[in-house]
Amino acid sequence: MNDTSKNILLSDVQGQGFLSIFNDLSSELMPHELSLLELMEGLDYNGFDSSLKRDASVDPKDMAIIIIYSYMMGHTSSRSIERLCRRDLFIVSVLRGTPAPDHTTINRFIKRNGKQIEDLFYQVVNKLGDIGELGCETVFQDGTKIESRAGKYTFVWKGFVEKNADKCEARLRKLLRTSNRLGLSILCEEGLDFTSVYTELLDVKDRIEGLGLDLDAPAGRGRRLDPKVKLYRLVSEDLRKIRDYDEAIAMIGENRKSMSKTDPDATFMRMKEDAMMNGQLKPAYNLQCASDSNYIVGCTISCDRTDYETCIPMMEKLDQKLGWKYSNYCADSGYDTVRNFNYLEKNGYTPYIKPQDWEIAKTRRYMNDIGKYQNMEYNRDEDFFVCANGRKIARVGSGEDKRSGSSYGVYRSCEPCEGCPLKEKCMKTSKKESKEFQAYMEHWDLRKKARDLLESDKGVEIRVNRSIMAEGSFAQMKGNNKLRRFSSFGIERAFTEWLLMAFAVNVKHYANRRYNYNLDDPDWYEKKPA
Repeated sequence: MNDTSKNILLSDVQGQGFLSIFNDLSSELMPHELSLLELMEGLDYNGFDSSLKRDASVDPKDMAIIIIYSYMMGHTSSRSIERLCRRDLFIVSVLRGTPAPDHTTINRFIKRNGKQIEDLFYQVVNKLGDIGELGCETVFQDGTKIESRAGKYTFVWKGFVEKNADKCEARLRKLLRTSNRLGLSILCEEGLDFTSVYTELLDVKDRIEGLGLDLDAPAGRGRRLDPKVKLYRLVSEDLRKIRDYDEAIAMIGENRKSMSKTDPDATFMRMKEDAMMNGQLKPAYNLQCASDSNYIVGCTISCDRTDYETCIPMMEKLDQKLGWKYSNYCADSGYDTVRNFNYLEKNGYTPYIKPQDWEIAKTRRYMNDIGKYQNMEYNRDEDFFVCANGRKIARVGSGEDKRSGSSYGVYRSCEPCEGCPLKEKCMKTSKKESKEFQAYMEHWDLRKKARDLLESDKGVEIRVNRSIMAEGSFAQMKGNNKLRRFSSFGIERAFTEWLLMAFAVNVKHYANRRYNYNLDDPDWYEKKPA
């Protein structure tokens, strides 16, 4: 950077008070340092918890600047940030003679101020919008999976836990019958709900404890335990197991099938980075980013293995946090659900979502497959299909896919397909006598609308920008900044770590545009004429 450019940048911000703390060092500031100070100036820091340590005298604003600057320089651990505070001249100038915070203070600040850091992030996004850095018309969403700090082999599978819980319940019912034979209970387990069985066995356990027996008597060869002591031990063990099973099922919840023992918020997912090349699952989080003009304008985190349920939370957060409303929404085929389409259209967004069959529908094999209902003639008024042989396939039932929220109809041929010359091509491996399939007509219509939008001139232009803007932020965070695995446990702390990285990426992008004098002209790649 030459002296003329540096002086121009300094003259732009000195009158606003951004560099008043730097004195003689102001002439040595780099563009990313200037940009960080400019974006952090004038924000609301009142919500930050400053009670970090008895002798901690670092202002919350200064601490936020130090942490974000450290993330920009590739230092993400609290100990690494502590070392940087002692040798980096920019941070020394920010501290203004105050002793450098230690790693405990830095870690505590990040841990206690997760919501405040998120609020600060959206304050900066709104500031970027106010100065004309964002297009504020089209938002691009995409997601990625980042590995949790939990161990790779700490999995708890919901199906396995439920299976063992059922076995444990059967054993406890059997133990209640045993307690009846020993005269410790009078309840019959047949017809009782499990809650009553569980409560009664707790009472049986208390009764045995009140008998004065030696409950710690050694067991083994040549020793005969009292039947009541043996019952006590079996009941105690299974009651403990059923409590552990119930706790694990409650922690996993209804919307996922696994969790990690050391990080219960993490779900085991299939990752692109597979060190053992055997498709093994790893504990991870699903991180979502909304992008505009190569800036990250929104972030969410979830435990979902897919992106189906991440569109609506993202758009609700943007409506709540941003000072403007987007008119266009663009995403890849991972967000292609009826629920997402209906929400976007209801709330005034034009959905540019790529259908899941976008690529395969263009192939000759797909278009020539007479067994697919998409290639059959459809009578919308009377709701029936006509197969390639001219036979009527009428609707006989309906259902709903709970995962995607789309309803479907069950269609069956009105006459048996035996003897049809096209049966082998139409039904292939099916052994049924008549053609039968499920048709997602609502989803089919929405996909037709999406194709029309994506194939328009504006749709093509938006698709070109999606591959650049949505994927570019992940390239910065995962490729350049090496964020491949979180260093903290828990979904809240992982989200804070992700927000800080997104914060750093935005500042670096703003610094690059400021240095090249491209401000007030949001990034948008126009389609070149043929």
